[in-house]
Amino acid sequence: MHVHIETTDDVGRERVIQLLQYSLNGHREDIERLQLNVAAIRNPLGTELHRCRLRALLRYGTSIEVEEVQSRLDLAVTRVLDRCVRNIRRRHHSSARRHSA
Repeated sequence: MHVHIETTDDVGRERVIQLLQYSLNGHREDIERLQLNVAAIRNPLGTELHRCRLRALLRYGTSIEVEEVQSRLDLAVTRVLDRCVRNIRRRHHSSARRHSA
């Protein structure tokens, strides 16, 4: 799995790497390439938020794109990774059903 991570600071980058290693532990073989962008943004009221965008190219030719905006970096990254893993599991489940029918 090739991973490309873009963050606005080194501390955030280290935390993103930790969360990535934990969340994708059982699904590394399913992912060919993963790109994760994390940026600090402000909403119209001036509140600082974190936008996390994930793009993953899976080994079986499909891709996943997920975006999450949250007030905490950990929460944005965790949610986007959870959504990616759920998507991979759904694709495995539907593929298994197709092959058994």
